[in-house]
Amino acid sequence: MMNLKILEVMKKELPWKEFLDSMIEQGFQISNSLSSLNRTLLSSGKIILVNNYITSSIIRDPSLLHLSPYVIFRPINEEQLRKIVITSYKYSIPITFASGKTGLSGGFANFGILVDLEDLHSQTEPIFLDIGNKKLYAEQCVLVSDLIKLVHFKSNGKLMFPVRPASSYNLPVRVGGLISSNASGITSGKLGAAEDWIIDMRVIIPKGDVIMINGKEKLFHRIVGGNGFYGIVLSANFKLYQPEIDLERAILFGDNLNSAFIGLQKVLDSKIFPLISEFVTSPIKLPGEFSKLTSSDNTTLKVNWATLIKGKTEIINKFISIMKNESGTYYMNLTEEEFQKYMQERSTFALLVQTSEEDADYIAFPGFEDILSLPKYLPDIIKTINSIFIKKGFHQVIFGYGHINFRKGKGLLLHIRLPVPIHYFYRENSDLLIQICETVYEVIVVLKNKYQIQYKAEHSAGPFEIWLSSEFRKNLERDIRLGYAFNNPHLLIYNKLKADLEENYSNNLEKDLFISSMRLYLD
Repeated sequence: MMNLKILEVMKKELPWKEFLDSMIEQGFQISNSLSSLNRTLLSSGKIILVNNYITSSIIRDPSLLHLSPYVIFRPINEEQLRKIVITSYKYSIPITFASGKTGLSGGFANFGILVDLEDLHSQTEPIFLDIGNKKLYAEQCVLVSDLIKLVHFKSNGKLMFPVRPASSYNLPVRVGGLISSNASGITSGKLGAAEDWIIDMRVIIPKGDVIMINGKEKLFHRIVGGNGFYGIVLSANFKLYQPEIDLERAILFGDNLNSAFIGLQKVLDSKIFPLISEFVTSPIKLPGEFSKLTSSDNTTLKVNWATLIKGKTEIINKFISIMKNESGTYYMNLTEEEFQKYMQERSTFALLVQTSEEDADYIAFPGFEDILSLPKYLPDIIKTINSIFIKKGFHQVIFGYGHINFRKGKGLLLHIRLPVPIHYFYRENSDLLIQICETVYEVIVVLKNKYQIQYKAEHSAGPFEIWLSSEFRKNLERDIRLGYAFNNPHLLIYNKLKADLEENYSNNLEKDLFISSMRLYLD
């Protein structure tokens, strides 16, 4: 319980009276409960929800790394947001921002001020599509799934929104989160990430100024993929992609995982980049629609891997030819409808954990969920991860999915999560959370030291970069001091824990700090 007491002490040390008095003077109103508000006030954006544990518990993301903010704002326009930002800066109160709430790293977890941007609008029209110039304007609150559908139908399939996280098909991924995580997704092999398609964007920076920036400016690369630490995206202009016509679609599958990775290594070496190239794997048997795959010449085939590809006929044929020669691959050509059926199935795997057990009482914990590696190393990497899981008392994970030729040929990005029994998260079992933290830390360190794999290769790092990089901490502290970055709750917590652990002469300070920090968020 020591960690929780530290949080309460840190929360009480903040100048809340001065801050709240200033916000009231600027037209905001305090409430401790949403139920006491009338509809007009609720939709006005002027609410200061103070110390409300119920609402704090509702504003969550899939990371399971959460803190209870003391104050929650829900602004509806930029002027309200500017007042919140300027006043939080004046009183040095830690502030974070929630967009679609689909993050996997606890980026907006905060004991101070949380700003929910879901209802924030900048213009009269949240979306403007310019088909003739292949451009699109979108506010930060717009759903990416809406952009994908709008561009497709309004252009009669001739253009596409180029950044397509698989999770956006099932979760409320928004433009603000897309940019702050520098997302990529199912088209990343050919088209790269969000940073490759942003023309410019309007952002609000820590001192409250609203500015327009593009890729030529240093701040651009702090905002894109920056977790909202350096500025908040208000809106952005994107380039649209014009895909080739008459694209082919196919699914490749087989029963030998090692040979599949050999074939995918050859595909990578040959620089073959379909528009979409997705991979799913299980050493037992693929679930869902993939479990129905079979071959006329091998009716007993137990399919444990499959690849979905879509692209130019020449590219698809080369991909299939290499996989047939290297991996004993079976394949089928697909219609667009069949392809989308499998893609929908693939996108649900972001929420799935599969173990050797028959029951499903597990939570897929995303502490190190994306592993970017050359395909040829992945069989050994998977064995290494599973051996750590078993040593720490968890089951092996026997299911993974990912992107082939991630971000124009960097490797295969494989997603694997830790299967944690649900009862680990019961209040009376909180000591078991240490086991989760130790396992995540060991996997991250072993992958880095043995395979030079960087944690969080695709998803925003959230507090992980603060927990694991002294260089990042040093730079962030400097930038907060200079007013270039928001006052950061993760850094404040880390430094407080560090001071306490140093007093107790910790033998492995980085490990102890990582575990103490993560456990605090999980508690």
